Amino acid sequence: MKIHITNLLKSDVFSAVFQNMKAFADNVNIMLDEERLFIQAMDSGHVSVFELNIPAGWFDKYEVDSTTIGINSVILSKILSTRDKMQHIELECDDGSDRMTIRFASDDKSIFDKTFEVPLVDLDSEVMTIPEVEYQAEFSLPSIKFASLITQLKMFGESMEIDCSEESITLFSDSQDCGKMSAQISIEDLNSFAIDEGEHLNLSFSLNHLYSIAQFNKLSKEVELKLKRGNPIQVVYNLGGDDTTLRFYLAPKIEDSE
Repeated sequence: MKIHITNLLKSDVFSAVFQNMKAFADNVNIMLDEERLFIQAMDSGHVSVFELNIPAGWFDKYEVDSTTIGINSVILSKILSTRDKMQHIELECDDGSDRMTIRFASDDKSIFDKTFEVPLVDLDSEVMTIPEVEYQAEFSLPSIKFASLITQLKMFGESMEIDCSEESITLFSDSQDCGKMSAQISIEDLNSFAIDEGEHLNLSFSLNHLYSIAQFNKLSKEVELKLKRGNPIQVVYNLGGDDTTLRFYLAPKIEDSE
């Protein structure tokens, strides 16, 4: 296996994905075939799932036979934190090897090249089939604004309630100790918006999980949210290119009935 990313902007994106991934899973399987790099993992609480899909053509060099590589995302994050912004990324692993080589290099000789050997791990996991869903509401907004709202809402509660209709979208969080915050998003301020005619959704999600998802905001200028009653919210970052996406599925919170 040889994967090279010489484009520095793409190197930044690739690095940021894996540096933030450690918040969801300590270990992940990187599934590789001739067409794409794919990762699917579930958080330890079995509340959220993320899927990373990068087509082969996104990379500058992609020489891969079908294989699955298990890796510790915490160690990988540490390695990527040492990369200089002017360095490109090279990943290499021989068939049957228990280690992957990661190299950071630059044409600027004042920046020292770095090489790492990462031990691989054996993970017993199967890819879940996530069914296609006809969502009742979909909208997109600047990812930095989404991240800012989630950070602020998290200061006032553990859950975010989202109220979505044809006229407006309102986000709420509240707690007995900290009070309540609400933020109304004008439909005109959204990058895109679609909702079933006459639909009115009121759903609740964990702010701790949404906060972790929002930390990926630097990957894309906008983020897309998809909603359906009784289903996980889908949060999508486009990484630049067709089918080059990072998707999150977060189960709704169910209020206890007494």
